[in-house]
Amino acid sequence: MWQAFESSTGSGPIHVPSMLCPLQPKQTKAIEPAERPWRHNRNMNQKIPVAHDFICPWCWVGFLQAKRLEEELEVSFEWLGYELFPEELEWPDRAPSLETPANKPPVLSRFDFLLVADDVELPNAIRPSKMRTFNAHAAVEYAKTEGVADEMISALYHAYWHHGANINEPSVLRDLAKGIVRDLDALLQSIESKQFKANIVGFDEEAYAKGVYNVPTFFIGNQRYAEQPYVNLRKAILHATEN
Repeated sequence: MWQAFESSTGSGPIHVPSMLCPLQPKQTKAIEPAERPWRHNRNMNQKIPVAHDFICPWCWVGFLQAKRLEEELEVSFEWLGYELFPEELEWPDRAPSLETPANKPPVLSRFDFLLVADDVELPNAIRPSKMRTFNAHAAVEYAKTEGVADEMISALYHAYWHHGANINEPSVLRDLAKGIVRDLDALLQSIESKQFKANIVGFDEEAYAKGVYNVPTFFIGNQRYAEQPYVNLRKAILHATEN
C-alpha cells in the first residue's frame, strides 16, 4: 500500500500526475534569513489552509514542514480533512513490483527525494493497513470548536506514525483527546453522528472539484503547492507576505 503512495505519479488514490498541481512560483535567488528578515504582513494574518490525510506519508512530511514553518516564520495553519479512501471508494490492490535489470542501479523516487531534501526519515512503526480516516478528521473538526485543533492534529499524527495507533477507532480517539479536549462525550457524539461530515472532503471527484489532486496541498496566497519540499513552501510564504 505504501508503495502506491510513494509512486512518482502522486499521492491521490488514482495517482493523478503531480505536474498538474501545484502552480510553481517564479524562481528567484534563494532567500536567506540574513538577507530578508521575516516580517508580518496583512495578507498572512489568516491561517494557511492545508489539505491532508493522516495515512499519507507525504502528509507526515507536510505535518513536519508545517511545524518548522510555524517556528521559523510564525505562521499558522488550518488543517482541512481530505480522506483518500472514503467508505464509498474501494481499496486498491497493491501494485506488483516492476522487474528491473539486475545491473541497473537504484533510482530515488520523488518521495525519496523529498525525504532527502527535508532531511526526514519515516518512523518504522507497524501501522494498521487499509485504515480509513473519517473519524480522525471528524475529531479534528470537533477540536476546532474548542480551539485545540493544532494539539489534536499533533496527537493524531504522532500516534499513527510513531506508534501505529488505529486513529480511526473512537475509543482510541477518546484516549488521545484526553488532556486536549474538554468535553470527551461531546467529541464522541459528534463522531458517531457524523456532525462534521460536510467539512470532510473525499477523493476522488469531490477533492478534484476543489482543486486538490494530491495531499498535502498548501494554499498559499492564490497558489496551490502540493508535495513540495520545505524550501519551496518557505519561499512561497515569504513571497505571499510581500505582495
